[in-house]
Amino acid sequence: YNRERGKMIVDLRRLDEAAESRGVLTADETVLYTDAFDKEVSIACAVELSYQCSGGAYFFHGQLDGNFHTQCHICLTEVPCRVNGDFDVVVRRTGERQSEPPENEEDENTEDMITLGVNEYEVSFDPYIKENLIVNIPIKIVCKDECKGLCPQCGVNRNEETCECVESPDPRWDDLRKLKNE
Repeated sequence: YNRERGKMIVDLRRLDEAAESRGVLTADETVLYTDAFDKEVSIACAVELSYQCSGGAYFFHGQLDGNFHTQCHICLTEVPCRVNGDFDVVVRRTGERQSEPPENEEDENTEDMITLGVNEYEVSFDPYIKENLIVNIPIKIVCKDECKGLCPQCGVNRNEETCECVESPDPRWDDLRKLKNE
């Protein structure tokens, strides 16, 4: 793991020098993403990357545990959110220079398979970390399951206080109400 760059970049030569067929790398990363309110959110994430070298290939399994704060999607209060994810990546090396893309790129460089050419030793796991954290963020984040939200008329948070507003019926449903009353 290259800590100087502040990114999860693994130099495969370091794994070879260690003369271990397996091991674990850990790091603390920060992932930035834009939330549902169009605000940039910073996710503090612990990364555990276990690896195994076998038959000229490196098998990596990453586990992610991240925490961040965002707003409840119903009442807009700030809430903590925890997100977890994991991914698998296989890295293999070829004895050939990768100057042009392989004929069938889908077979050679898929999401979970990386092929390195001559004089290529570093693998960045940042895209896998970011993708797997963002994919695992809940679609709807709420402060509690029973969140009452905001009053659409006065804007008061109904979880904290009650208001005297009377909800007027939606006029788009008037015809159905007439049918019900008949």
